[in-house]
Amino acid sequence: MRSLACLFLFFSIFSLSAQNQYSIQADVHQLRNGDTVFLVFQADDLQVNDSTTVINGCFSFSGKLEFPVMAALYLHKNPYKTKLAKGESIDYFRFYLAPENIVMQSADSLNNIRISGSPTNSVHGILKNMLKENDDAFTRLNQEYAALPEEKKKDNTVLKGFIEREKELMNESYRIHLRFAQQHPDSYLSVISLAHIAAQPGMGEEAGKAWQQLPARLKNSPTGKGIPVLVASQTRTQVGKPAIDFSLPGPDGKLIAVADFKGRYLLLDFWASWCGPCRAENPNLVKAYTQYREKGFEILGISLDAKAQKEAWIKAIEQDKLGWSQVSDLKGWDCEAAKLYGVRGIPANFLIDPEGNIVAKDLRGEELLSKLNSIFTEK
Repeated sequence: MRSLACLFLFFSIFSLSAQNQYSIQADVHQLRNGDTVFLVFQADDLQVNDSTTVINGCFSFSGKLEFPVMAALYLHKNPYKTKLAKGESIDYFRFYLAPENIVMQSADSLNNIRISGSPTNSVHGILKNMLKENDDAFTRLNQEYAALPEEKKKDNTVLKGFIEREKELMNESYRIHLRFAQQHPDSYLSVISLAHIAAQPGMGEEAGKAWQQLPARLKNSPTGKGIPVLVASQTRTQVGKPAIDFSLPGPDGKLIAVADFKGRYLLLDFWASWCGPCRAENPNLVKAYTQYREKGFEILGISLDAKAQKEAWIKAIEQDKLGWSQVSDLKGWDCEAAKLYGVRGIPANFLIDPEGNIVAKDLRGEELLSKLNSIFTEK
């Protein structure tokens, strides 16, 4: 009876299929009647939180979506709405939600779901296989570092060696994403891969060529349109170049521009409330701001939080005592300012002189204080 109910459910959804329509039909044997499954994903600047009830081990979702997005299914609880207790685990499954008829099956849990009927997830499997050896090498490198005695971890020579090996692995992963995009120009996942690598040193030219091979629909997607901007950012944000002006709203909606700070040294600080390394760096920024503000130093924080994270952004500003100007278009990684400056990882920063030129990039901790000390001591 359960399989017949699932089959009926599938045809009910399939009959709804149309352009930009997604459907999920799932059969997970061990789920019980009345269990709740949550579907969570980010579409444009909105976080979608949907839910449904399990009947005879089956559940379904449907809706409209123009381009694929990473999504997750959660059993019993939506962790974005209800915080998990300390040590609590949850059954979940991550996948690409796309305007396709997606069929899911599992003998026991969401975590063990297998997908069929989804070209997007099939192509994603190809990418994961291409990246597997590189991912495994990253895991081994992290394990090797974790196994070091504490004194070795603090040795600058040892640390430098690990950083260089990590950079080599990162560069190889960028080349894999490029090959994937070259081999699958009709997949939206290639747009995502190119956006990932376009602003990386040495990758811009090849990423730009691969972008040219994409069909017009993918080029004109929101992410696709940003790739040429990311490619151009590598030359436009070099030290010595004029800083790119932009204006974004603060928490109160008032626009603040880079040009507003001309005549002072300005640090553009790209961060987000959810970014652990960013939050760990904030005390160093507070120290620098306190010490040099009266001498002509300012900071402009640009948050890569999404619209659904606005409250978390404002709370983080208060918690970390960030007394300088803060702006965000609340578009997450689609932040227009981040694209202009080629920011694909945070924290990231750019130091601009009073004439509006970039004089340094990615200054951390004592490096920032040392740079500011040299600037204001000379003055």
